[in-house]
Amino acid sequence: MDTALILKQKYDRGEIHGFDEALAYLESSEVLSELLLDFHMETLNLLNRLNEIKEIPFVGHLEKVKEWLKILADQSFCDQGFSYSGKGDDILACYNAMITNILIELEYPDLDKIKRGIEWILKHQNVKRGQENTFKGSSILKYGGCMKQVPCYIGLVKSMIALSSYKKSSLYIEDPILEEKLKTGLEYVLSHKVFIRQHTDEPITKDITKMMFPYFYKTNILEILKLLKENSLLEDPRCQRAQSYILKKKHKDGYYRINAGYRPKFWVDFDTVKAPGLWISYEIERLFQ
Repeated sequence: MDTALILKQKYDRGEIHGFDEALAYLESSEVLSELLLDFHMETLNLLNRLNEIKEIPFVGHLEKVKEWLKILADQSFCDQGFSYSGKGDDILACYNAMITNILIELEYPDLDKIKRGIEWILKHQNVKRGQENTFKGSSILKYGGCMKQVPCYIGLVKSMIALSSYKKSSLYIEDPILEEKLKTGLEYVLSHKVFIRQHTDEPITKDITKMMFPYFYKTNILEILKLLKENSLLEDPRCQRAQSYILKKKHKDGYYRINAGYRPKFWVDFDTVKAPGLWISYEIERLFQ
């Protein structure tokens, strides 16, 4: 078992409390060593790499991670939020939310940037059908129509993850607007039984049922259930179908496996396809505790 996963388990059990205690596990981790290899510092590549790195406790204290986090924030920030180009016209719901969430979880010190990402969600992210698109950036109209009559499910989910992370962070000051937006967005997720189209009883996307960890922009059933658990909604009966789907994926040896399929550029798999998945099995174990 990789020492980064051992660290994650010990941290979750409350056995490790600080960076000094964690450092030996981080330094000997093969997974983290691969994650820290240099790569092309383009915004989406940085987003994906840091989205993986943040799954390991205390990595935000590493100087290289701090450097990469600053590059991501500087390259992607515009006055209204975050985009893949750093231009306001190119803001997309999914990427704004994912970058905002990464900055929150890795404790990026520029709070103003984080707040701009959250404010964009509160102002523009639709959480119901039939709501008006209030953001007229050209990319949001071009790439799938994030805010059409039916809002992009991925963008909605990622935005609720960002709001949820912000709400449970030390940055949060009680905000009725955020509370209502999050509540309504989570209800929209539940109305789809987590992963099902309302009118065809089919999965919302072809990737949403794939077993993947860490998560990237193609959200999946496991990431969504984790979001619902963090908001005390896992016991809602509308989660039952999704939970049953995951539990049926368990193999006779007691482990889950990640699926083969699309990976973003420079992606690092934590588990090996077709082999017992120690990372994804632990993630699922935590989900159902």
